Amino acid sequence: MEHILKNDIDIIINNRKNTPRTCVCFYFATDKPEKYSGTYGLFAKLLLQGTKTKDAKTLAAELESECIDVSIKAKQDYIKVSFLFLNEDFNRAMEYAKDILLNSTFSEFEKEVYKIKGEIKADMDNPRILASDTFVRNMFKGHYYSNTCTKTLEEIDKITKEDIFEVHRQLLSSRKVISIAGDIQNTENVCDYFHKNFDFMKSSHSESQIKPVEDLWINENVEIVKISKNDLNQAQLFQGWIVPNMHSEMYYKISLMNNILGGSGLSSRLFVELRDKQGLAYTVRSSYETLSKSALFSFYIATEPKNIRKSLDGFMSELDRIAKIPPTQEEVAGAKENIIGRLEYFSQTNSQLASTEGYNYLSGLGLNYNERFIKEVNKINAADVSAAARLILNKKSLICALAPDKYLKF
Repeated sequence: MEHILKNDIDIIINNRKNTPRTCVCFYFATDKPEKYSGTYGLFAKLLLQGTKTKDAKTLAAELESECIDVSIKAKQDYIKVSFLFLNEDFNRAMEYAKDILLNSTFSEFEKEVYKIKGEIKADMDNPRILASDTFVRNMFKGHYYSNTCTKTLEEIDKITKEDIFEVHRQLLSSRKVISIAGDIQNTENVCDYFHKNFDFMKSSHSESQIKPVEDLWINENVEIVKISKNDLNQAQLFQGWIVPNMHSEMYYKISLMNNILGGSGLSSRLFVELRDKQGLAYTVRSSYETLSKSALFSFYIATEPKNIRKSLDGFMSELDRIAKIPPTQEEVAGAKENIIGRLEYFSQTNSQLASTEGYNYLSGLGLNYNERFIKEVNKINAADVSAAARLILNKKSLICALAPDKYLKF
């Protein structure tokens, strides 16, 4: 793994010999909150809708004929544009990349807005997605991270095409990184290529304008958000806490705790206790999602509406148990094996490697972070896992419940 800074362009190269395809990921930090919810997502969808030299149909046909796969992802902290192609087509693929990144016309604006609205309305018919959306929106209330799909539905008609062009200008002046994985014959030549042809990828040193998340939005020890939907056979239930993110030493401890509690599928404590032994759950899990300015640890269960209170008690019982009684050495070893195994499984292809290394670098985690992560995870012991649970128990939580009205009186 190499990091090369050339003409203020950050380039990460993972040279993987004898692999047939190369992946190049262009990462752009979204260091400013959206003007309106959904602006970054709309930008991502419009980016491939034609350039100044090619309309959308021509561009799509040419990329397909050249076997160049392009994918665009808009997340809370970044926008990533990825190109996957045969090694010998490097120059040709990067010509398309430059044209798309610099010269997109963002055509079909009204059509894409209409499509997004339709997709969101269809998604919100799914009770789990609706509950999750409401949960996250309230969890990050008052912060940019609360820009969920339902908020986008409320604000998307306020977005103008000029707002999209402004996002484009903003991203071109933001923090950026180019992450490459493939069989690179000469890394110096590759860096020279980007130096000569991608001057717009110079990275800014400006600070993010997105503030850290504070968990002061809750007045009581537990806040409850209730959604009444009377035609349901299952209740959708979330409980979550704002916790330290990947820049904290607690990250590794919470990661192991999450795996033991509910992040490892059939073998997790929540699955065994709440589903197998008590029969409460159709689906039950915990999750630990990290962002640049925050992280969220949460429980989720789909259960019979009459079991809402019992399920919440089950969440807290398992969290309290692991806080008071450290997990066994076998559980800790199994969690480490599971976490490291997943990390290695999702670090196999050039697309995965370019994506992961680019994200890690943009997030301030540096090069070869996966190796450091594995070392830190292997240092964690049972007492550390209990400490992570105690930290969460001392924080305030938010509960979101979606169920028929008569079951929401808990």
